[in-house]
Amino acid sequence: MGTVMKSRTGNLAVLLSTVLIAIAAASSAGCGLHSQSVMVKRPSDKVLDEVVTQRWAAEVRLHARQGDWILTRSYTKLSDAIVLLTSGDEFSHGTIYDARRDLIIEAVDTGVQEIPLEQLVRRTNDLMIVRPSVSAADRARAVERARSKLGVPYDVRGLFGVEDPDKFYCSELVYWSIDPRAHGMDTPLVISPADLIRAGHVVWYSGTRADAHATLGTKPAKQAAGHRRQATGNRQ
Repeated sequence: MGTVMKSRTGNLAVLLSTVLIAIAAASSAGCGLHSQSVMVKRPSDKVLDEVVTQRWAAEVRLHARQGDWILTRSYTKLSDAIVLLTSGDEFSHGTIYDARRDLIIEAVDTGVQEIPLEQLVRRTNDLMIVRPSVSAADRARAVERARSKLGVPYDVRGLFGVEDPDKFYCSELVYWSIDPRAHGMDTPLVISPADLIRAGHVVWYSGTRADAHATLGTKPAKQAAGHRRQATGNRQ
């Protein structure tokens, strides 16, 4: 059984710093926390970009099972701050995959919501499938447990270590869904995407979107043109 062992004081300090630096960066730039990342740039070819999105979504459907976690890294300044100041792999968001319905359950600033898989994949620089260290039956129950919280507000104070059982931030919802106490798993005061990786094992990693574009760009012109026609057709 996976166990998360982390200093509660250290974890809290990291997340406090994350929020403060994100706010400072956004204020100095005269923009919001969800403005463009300064660390990662989205490739400019929108047609190939959609091909990458569809390929990654297909890979998720192939490799992920009911109740797996999908960790992502987006293109915002807040994502930059989380990546810089939390330990572990470079992810800033955690979600739960409902493979039976092909839907994502996640906690975002507007609250807990359910969205199509492609909607999540389309906004990410890279993603990772993590299988939590619980049984398949427990993962299935976790999906329904998370779904019961749809519409619940975002837990801003939770990022500061102030617990509120009626609100959730992203990694908190994901970790809570598997009922960690029932499995003898330690619960950090503030849960980061890196904590989620330590509570399971990696099933599949996408690589970065820029690398995927580069790979497609090296294919013969006729094959690349076929990808573009495929992406255009998918949008019709």
